[in-house]
Amino acid sequence: MNPLLVLDVIRFELRRSMSPGRAAIWVILVLFPIALISAIRLLSNQGEGNSQAWGLALYFLVPEVVCLLGLLLWATPAVSTEIEGQTWVYLAMRRPGRNLVLVGKYLTAVLWSFSAACVAATACTIIMGSVGGFQLWLVVCVLSLLSCLAHAALYILIGTLFFRRTMVTAVFYTLVIEYGLSLVPAMANRLTINYRLRGLLAEWMDWDEARTVAESIGGQEPAWFHVLTLLAISITLVCVAIVRLTYSEIPTQQEG
Repeated sequence: MNPLLVLDVIRFELRRSMSPGRAAIWVILVLFPIALISAIRLLSNQGEGNSQAWGLALYFLVPEVVCLLGLLLWATPAVSTEIEGQTWVYLAMRRPGRNLVLVGKYLTAVLWSFSAACVAATACTIIMGSVGGFQLWLVVCVLSLLSCLAHAALYILIGTLFFRRTMVTAVFYTLVIEYGLSLVPAMANRLTINYRLRGLLAEWMDWDEARTVAESIGGQEPAWFHVLTLLAISITLVCVAIVRLTYSEIPTQQEG
């Protein structure tokens, strides 16, 4: 796979993202956590000493909400938009063309969502004042990057498995597995991406309240293990999506 061709796909997708509609979505994603943190800052009766509660709120709003919403809108329909736009026929004529577009769209989704997360985290940290700080900002940004890499790979794979109703499937998986399963006090939630992200938040910020019930029961894992697991999940899911796309027959809009 030629990296230069992948960069061409990324540049094309980024230029296409400069439309008013997509730019408005990016701005809304950035403003959403800023508005909530500002409201909490103005209306909350809690003092600035409760930095852990503020940090958990920022973590929930940025790596979990902003990143996932951006990736749901950007990574999930990576294949279906090409099918609906009747451009997939031309991409499918050569197998490398499929893979180039898939990897390019994956990296674009990561860049697009991660940029919104970083801007939101920066603004929220400034609003939080002394409650935040450089360490919290850095941790949230790194967690946002890992969240984007892993969740984008997951949504890309869902998009290659379900050519119809991909958004519904991705939302259902996110609500049931990533959030629903994480509330169940069982070892099964170790399989979720959010479990690894919360483990990293607890390790890097030394916040025990951030740990899940499963981690408290099954024992704590080191930060390097969480990072390697997230990177392995990202690479594995992207590779599976490439294999799926390479050896599957994608229905065109006329065939659907």
